Amino acid sequence: MTSTPTTVDAATAVRTGFEAFARGDLEAFAAVFAEDSTWNHRNDDTLGGVHRGIDAIIAFLNESGRLTAGTLRAVPGTVMTDGGSHVAVVTRVSGTRPDGRSFDDEQIVHFVVTDGLIRSADQYIGDPTAVTAFWA
Repeated sequence: MTSTPTTVDAATAVRTGFEAFARGDLEAFAAVFAEDSTWNHRNDDTLGGVHRGIDAIIAFLNESGRLTAGTLRAVPGTVMTDGGSHVAVVTRVSGTRPDGRSFDDEQIVHFVVTDGLIRSADQYIGDPTAVTAFWA
């Protein structure tokens, strides 16, 4: 029988992922995701769309880091849960491109967590026009 994680378990998995990303530890970041997880960057830009599988998610993050010369930051704010497997995080995402373009955008990332692993992440962009221009 599969158990459902408690709210703390789901929120802890998500927080652990944010902490690993902040340290630049993509191996630890990947460890909180299911192998077949998805990340949907919900914006019409060069990085937009659904990234399927942890390898594709890591490639998406590596490309984001490359394009920002390592300045990309995702700082979690308020963490909300439904008392089960859903966790939503208000997140401040920022970065600077080598050509001087920068962005600082409040976004919401919605996670589904089961058995202590993140199964999906849906990233909702605060200012789609500005983010699209940034990644162009």
